[in-house]
Amino acid sequence: MSEPTQTTTVIQAQDRTLAILTHLSGLAGYIIPLGGVLVPIIIWVVKKDDRVIAAIAKQAVLLNIAVFVCGIALALLMLTVILIPVTFLGWAVLGLIAVILPIVGAVKASDGEYYMYPVVGSAP
Repeated sequence: MSEPTQTTTVIQAQDRTLAILTHLSGLAGYIIPLGGVLVPIIIWVVKKDDRVIAAIAKQAVLLNIAVFVCGIALALLMLTVILIPVTFLGWAVLGLIAVILPIVGAVKASDGEYYMYPVVGSAP
């Protein structure tokens, strides 16, 4: 399988603040129940004409859904007693991924660079 390549899309200066907030909106789920999905969906719908902001919002939604699905799959591993340590390790890794990727995206957006998340990322 080939690695996804980073795009050379530049975020315009007037859109950088919104791009940063859109990346970080995926973290809203830690404060507001379902906020990690609802806030990016709202941004995606409101800014659907701005292809860069819409793509960032779509990535935030997909990342949160992927982390949720993987978390449930890992929870099912707890049914087998021998895989309980794998479950806790997997949850720790998922938690780090769910926090680090939006922060990296926000930092890149502040520099005007479009950041594509691994696996769930998409080009604008």
